Amino acid sequence: MSAVDYTGILTSLAAILRADALTSAARVFVEEDPQFWMSDVGQAVVLTMSSRSPMSGQAIAAGKRTRYLARIGVWSVGFDMESFGAACSKRDTLLGNVELVLMANRTISGKVTASNLEGGEFMNVRNPGENVFCAMAETVVSAEVSAINT
Repeated sequence: MSAVDYTGILTSLAAILRADALTSAARVFVEEDPQFWMSDVGQAVVLTMSSRSPMSGQAIAAGKRTRYLARIGVWSVGFDMESFGAACSKRDTLLGNVELVLMANRTISGKVTASNLEGGEFMNVRNPGENVFCAMAETVVSAEVSAINT
């Protein structure tokens, strides 16, 4: 029985982001909260598997194959200790670069059949009393994956 390797998909996506010159300066976290240090560039990418659902129009295939649409949350995070505007600027730069890298790697190193980019959520944290400003934007990757019963 061949199940979908969801962890492998996230691990491959992390490796792509770490290796690409557009995103290599950002720290990449797989299904964990980002951590920042004083020496960081103030950018991070957080990868989460958010949901999966059967794809419509599937042939029965004698119980041998099921296709799923996996939704992966790719969070671009900007962090700054001086201003919220600077955190937003870091987020926006990283968001654009992450989307360019994702567009260039539609099969996530062969781990998925195909993928598309969707919108996502924006969130922020402002704590000026402690010099903590964090701006986040999500890009949702919808990826077609298959589970094959061998």
